[in-house]
Amino acid sequence: MTDFPSPSGRSESSKSAAGKSLPALMLTLFRPFLFATVAIGLMLGLLLVLPRPPAREAVATPPPSKPVTVAEAPAAPPVTAADFRGFQPRPVERSSEPETAASDRYELTLRLEKGDTVEKMLADIDVPEADRKQIDDRLQALLKKRKLAVGETINLTIQTLPDQPDAPRVLSLSVRPQPEREYLIQRSDDGSYGGEEKVYKVGPRIVRVDTETQGSLQQSGVRAGAPASAMNDFIKALSYDVDCQRELKTGLRFTVLLEQLVTSDGKVTHPGRLLAGELRLLKRTVTVVRFRPQGGADGFYNLQGESVVRSFLRTPMDASQITSRFGRREHPILGYSAMLAGVAFAAPQGTPVRAAGAGKVRMAGPNGGYGIFVRLDHTSEIGTGYAHLSRLGPGIKPGVTVRQGQVIGFVGSTGMSTGPHLHYEFYRGNQTVNPLNQKASMRAVLAGKDLSLFQSLTRDYTAKLRNAPAVAQSTPAKPKEAAPPQVAKGDEPSPR
Repeated sequence: MTDFPSPSGRSESSKSAAGKSLPALMLTLFRPFLFATVAIGLMLGLLLVLPRPPAREAVATPPPSKPVTVAEAPAAPPVTAADFRGFQPRPVERSSEPETAASDRYELTLRLEKGDTVEKMLADIDVPEADRKQIDDRLQALLKKRKLAVGETINLTIQTLPDQPDAPRVLSLSVRPQPEREYLIQRSDDGSYGGEEKVYKVGPRIVRVDTETQGSLQQSGVRAGAPASAMNDFIKALSYDVDCQRELKTGLRFTVLLEQLVTSDGKVTHPGRLLAGELRLLKRTVTVVRFRPQGGADGFYNLQGESVVRSFLRTPMDASQITSRFGRREHPILGYSAMLAGVAFAAPQGTPVRAAGAGKVRMAGPNGGYGIFVRLDHTSEIGTGYAHLSRLGPGIKPGVTVRQGQVIGFVGSTGMSTGPHLHYEFYRGNQTVNPLNQKASMRAVLAGKDLSLFQSLTRDYTAKLRNAPAVAQSTPAKPKEAAPPQVAKGDEPSPR
């Protein structure tokens, strides 16, 4: 017995090894190396395909178990002109003419001063003589001997050229002495000037002013854009029904409806006449409407078709305040109790005093403690008196006839008076009565066809008082505040 294998075992093993082919033997030997190569290739492919994350702080990573060598790409061949065949850039075309600097063009407005002419004004801004003579000749031909007023504005379009900076060229000149007429001078391409007269159509436009009282009613309306003449009509129409001393308060709203005259390009030729007005008092609203009955004259009526005109005004002044009422009280000068036979209205010196009704002047001039005094007889039974005037109104003397609202004098402090005010008396049967309690009406009333037309007009005006466009205005200058009136402490009875 020995330890060596038997010959039969060795021979079987040798047979099995010898039985395998050479390729199979090589595959068996290199299989591990192939697996490793495929794995590395897959990893490199994933790295190239997957998107790279944004740069972050570097993190130390362990080196790969085996270094991977990547072959460098061959350098690109240099770019030649042949590679751009068919893609050559187009050369920039340059103008053969030299560039010229742009001219300056601007607008200029000048004002004609006393002694000015258009030619002299153009000479002052260095317009060449030939141009300004042409312009003046063309303008004078259009004006046809009409003169431009001092203060008229001349609108110019001026051009200055780089080669003639000190000789401005007038391209156009325009002047508009009336809103409906404009005179225009324009330069042609050949350097000559032509003239043209533009005539604008004028038509009515209805607008409204809606505001509240701050100070007097007239000043409040004018500040809001209403013309003074329209506010005067409004105040006069209200004065028959509104007690300006007791009912007018600060903050009351009122609306006036105006008919303006406007050119086709929007220039106002007339600021507006009063068509209707509405004053909202604390306890009631007073509305007046302008209407012309058949065969009659323009007048103001209330919504019932009654003329606002009464036999007598409620108060003989537009702006005043009651300082002493009818009745017995202590006399401020004489120092004892006496009967005040009228009403004292304090107002600034020189305020116009109006006739409360139509009548005849019975007395006009100095009258003892009444100072300068006017007495009017309206009927055989009714009269009014006005005392302490600074002077009489134009043409006021005994025997003349006056109209209601006519100025008969001006507020003063003549006679026995402590300050500028009006002492106003009312007589019935030659006896003094309280003027504030007299409500004589005697109104005219519309009827028939006039009433139907008036009612239709009233509906239209009432709607426009709410929805007509507001008057266009610029902010007016703030009026100077008037000095407060000196308040008279009282009045005295005096023989008439």
